[in-house]
Amino acid sequence: MSDGPVVPLVAGERLYLRGLSSDDVGEAYHRWLNDPEVTRYTESRFVPHSVGRLREYVARFAGDRDHLFLAIVLRKDDRHIGNIKLGPINWIHRTGDVGIIIGEKECWGRGYASEAIGLLTGYAFGALNLRRVTAGCYATNVGSVRAFLKAGFQQEGMRRRQYWSENAYVDEILLGRERGD
Repeated sequence: MSDGPVVPLVAGERLYLRGLSSDDVGEAYHRWLNDPEVTRYTESRFVPHSVGRLREYVARFAGDRDHLFLAIVLRKDDRHIGNIKLGPINWIHRTGDVGIIIGEKECWGRGYASEAIGLLTGYAFGALNLRRVTAGCYATNVGSVRAFLKAGFQQEGMRRRQYWSENAYVDEILLGRERGD
């Protein structure tokens, strides 16, 4: 980032999470969100993305107290490999929803998603005093379901045939974790 040294919001063994800014939207980020394999299980797959529109999207979250939009960065080489979001946050009920994307395909299957989910969840419970975090994903997205379960989430339910994916309707898996789980 061009504004001085990077300050991690939270750091783990192999990753750290830091604020995401429009400066992060470059060739790699643009490639991720326009790669059908990367966006296969996301709602963003339905529209093409320009660098300008992606920068506007990221900038909308700056200063938004109801959304925390973070870069997932490898500690060993400071490489931005994906994003994780907490939001919307409901401050009355002290809950938040987690979404994640690992954009760099060579980083898939290495446990980075579950580490990032664990780091964000710890921050949500500790620093933000939330009591519960939730997530939802396509049932066919086995890697995402596995990452959330590994990070201490429990499968709490299912919405039958919720999403259109690969010429069929697929279920949505609902996951959650409470402080103290």
